[in-house]
Amino acid sequence: MSKFVRHGSQQSKGVKSALILGVLWAIGIAILWTIFRGETEPGGMANFLGRFHPLIVHLPIGIILLAVAMQLAGAVLKIGGLQGAMPFILWVAFLSAIASTLIGYLLMGAESTAGKAMDWHLWSGLGVVVLSMLALVFFLKGKKPLYILSLYAAALSTGIAGHFGGVMVHEADYLAEHAPNALKPLLGGSAVAAVAAADGEPAATEGSTDAPEETPLEEQLVYASFVAPILDNKCNECHNPNKIKGKLRMDTHEMLMKGSEGSDFATVDLDSPDDSELLVRVLLPTDDDEFMPPKGDALTPEEIELIRLWITKGATQELKVADLGDEPKVMETVAAVAKASGDGEAAADVWAPEWDSLSDEEKQTRLNTVQEEAKKYNFSIMPLSAEDDRLRVNVINAASEFGDEQLATLDPVAEHIAWLDLARSQVTDEGMRVVGHMRNLERLHLENTKVGDEGIAQLAALSKLEYLNLYGTQVGNGIFETFKSMPALRKIYLWQTKAEAASARQFERSVNLEINTGVDLEAAAAAAKAEKEAADAAAKKAEEEKKAAEAKKKADEEAKKKAAADAAAKKKAAEDAAKKKAAEDKKKQEAAAKAAAAKKAADEAAKKKAAEDAAKKQPAPAPKPQN
Repeated sequence: MSKFVRHGSQQSKGVKSALILGVLWAIGIAILWTIFRGETEPGGMANFLGRFHPLIVHLPIGIILLAVAMQLAGAVLKIGGLQGAMPFILWVAFLSAIASTLIGYLLMGAESTAGKAMDWHLWSGLGVVVLSMLALVFFLKGKKPLYILSLYAAALSTGIAGHFGGVMVHEADYLAEHAPNALKPLLGGSAVAAVAAADGEPAATEGSTDAPEETPLEEQLVYASFVAPILDNKCNECHNPNKIKGKLRMDTHEMLMKGSEGSDFATVDLDSPDDSELLVRVLLPTDDDEFMPPKGDALTPEEIELIRLWITKGATQELKVADLGDEPKVMETVAAVAKASGDGEAAADVWAPEWDSLSDEEKQTRLNTVQEEAKKYNFSIMPLSAEDDRLRVNVINAASEFGDEQLATLDPVAEHIAWLDLARSQVTDEGMRVVGHMRNLERLHLENTKVGDEGIAQLAALSKLEYLNLYGTQVGNGIFETFKSMPALRKIYLWQTKAEAASARQFERSVNLEINTGVDLEAAAAAAKAEKEAADAAAKKAEEEKKAAEAKKKADEEAKKKAAADAAAKKKAAEDAAKKKAAEDKKKQEAAAKAAAAKKAADEAAKKKAAEDAAKKQPAPAPKPQN
């Protein structure tokens, strides 16, 4: 191989061979780019061959590092004889780098892997091929400075490619996780991670916004406290900024809702939650090629159910556990997920109905207390019916004096109140805190009170509320966000409020309820008036058209009669003219006949006379001779 370096013809041949291989490699990469630039399905021979990349990629890494070690050993330690083997080492590095990049491109294309780490890994890997080729060419041509520069650059590019390859397989801070604090920033750990590690606390991320211990589970945000950690533990290894499998990122709420780029199926389908790819993939048989996650622990039934509930309720970041509903099964699911995540104390802080667990004596004691307050403040409290002992409260007789203080007296029986009429009372947003405890409330009258958007927001947990009258209150468009978490709502009155009719209509179309803004009645009256005016105008027009038709008919009849008379007159005149002409023709004929007869007579007389005259002039015949 040393001869290959020294002899000019062999040196030239080696340079040409390296350059030709470099061009063929570039063409191969271009062909693969063309093949895999569209949507591809995993599997097949390309996927099979591509998965040899992790095996092959270590060969150029080791060979290039060996070349650097030999170069340093020859230069620093003055070890002789190493330069003779350098061409062989550089050729192996170059060829193995070509094979590694081609096989790696097959893997990236077949499995649709993308992301920041993938980009760095790809371009630095391609750089290894180019730089190792340059190192080989410059060595063969005897350009030592350029050769050394290219070799060290190839080693650096190899290190970068290896690091970002590891980032895709492990976490981004894999190297820095257990490193000394001083080295963490140099090894990829963020300053936040380093400081947090120094304090003994984990760094905060979007997917790990643990709620404070004092926050009840019911008030925790579903996405931040549960969904994001589930995805972070089970999904984000392959769907993060550094490694984007299937063109899908799940590390942020925005990316999750955006879904897989170019996919025909929504990752999160708000219109049909059960068709969300996020749920479909985790419910497939575990031996299915599209089951997710393909490796590691699968999602538990409770985690899947919690994600389904979250999507069903709108999949927003602001959705709270209370918004999922207060059914025991829902709360059991949330508690199970919380317990599995280690948040056992929070899991225990789930709202559960208290009234049914009270003894009959305690219930009666509370009822008696509230009845005394009802007498004191002159409001009414009674069972719904003989069959239903739930309570109906009406403050109409005490409306002018009934305020937040009086409303607080209902707290002991809050869970047993089904109907509450606070119309025209003095309650404010502050008093709605007590109403928010009435978890079994079905009908609520707040018309002509001082309640606004903040007060209505405290009613979000009333999952059984069906009827809400807000006529003449201070509420605005902000109430619609609260209504999203109240699935039982069926009828809402918003007359004379700050809520815009257009916004109400838009919200009404998105959910199954009826919102009456008063605009309906005005529109109906206007429509009825317009309809009556249109009907009157139509009737008037019809009458005019009728009269016009009758006048036209009469005119047509008169015209017809006149035409008939004219026709008769013309006919009679024609007949008279014909008779007159016939008489005249007859007279003419008779006259002509008389003239002809006279002429004939004259002609005969003339002829006779001529004959007579001829006879007179003719000499007498000679006498016949006598025998």
